[in-house]
Amino acid sequence: MSDTSTDDDIQTVRVEGELDKNSVPGRLKKSANWFSAGHETVIDLGGVVRADSAGVALLLEWMRDARRAGTTLRFANAPAQMRAIIDFSGLGDVIDVSGRT
Repeated sequence: MSDTSTDDDIQTVRVEGELDKNSVPGRLKKSANWFSAGHETVIDLGGVVRADSAGVALLLEWMRDARRAGTTLRFANAPAQMRAIIDFSGLGDVIDVSGRT
């Protein structure tokens, strides 16, 4: 599940539930309209209760989609489990999940 809100040039999307191999394909389809040029997108991961490597792969896919759309993307409130996978995978320099909303 996710909720979207827009404040001027910043669109915030709150992601909730699980980001795992079962949920990622559906979430990727639903995110197709999240990125538009001229707007910053913030994906708030504070509602994620469980994530696996597929969830981390989804973050990479969102980064690519945002880059294609010509917009900036930030991740906020990533759960500890997701941060641990990112660090363990050596992706800390690629995926910045240090932000807070």
